[in-house]
Amino acid sequence: MPSEYIMYLSILLVGTLAIGGISVTMIAINDSMEDKALETGMENILQNISETIYGLKESEQKKIAQGATDIHTEINLDIPNQLHEEEYKIEVIFNNLTYSLKASLIDNADVSVTVSLLITPESISISGIIESTGQNPRVIFTYDGVNINILLED
Repeated sequence: MPSEYIMYLSILLVGTLAIGGISVTMIAINDSMEDKALETGMENILQNISETIYGLKESEQKKIAQGATDIHTEINLDIPNQLHEEEYKIEVIFNNLTYSLKASLIDNADVSVTVSLLITPESISISGIIESTGQNPRVIFTYDGVNINILLED
């Protein structure tokens, strides 16, 4: 009889450990999927902003080619204030080859996404930061007859 009691307790212990292991695994999968969903959402926003920047750059450079000497154009951006209840920021980063947009969570900078703009820093200057909680996020294109600047601003 005591050996049966020990056997039942052993089975109960193994079952409890299995349920605990499954629970820990499911929590880890849930956290991973949440991070992937945030990254996908930020990447979609960055793609939309990069299309806006590229389209603005192309249209304004046509005006410059036609002889414009002073240009100031603003395009308001329609971006969500939060992604999965998380606030984020978007910033312009660059190296010697190209500009990129980087989105990262304000509370957790480890969750971030970068999208290349494929615009070289030789002919144009791009800078700025947009926070998702900003009042009026926009892209501003300016040309003063010499310098071309694109600014992200909120």
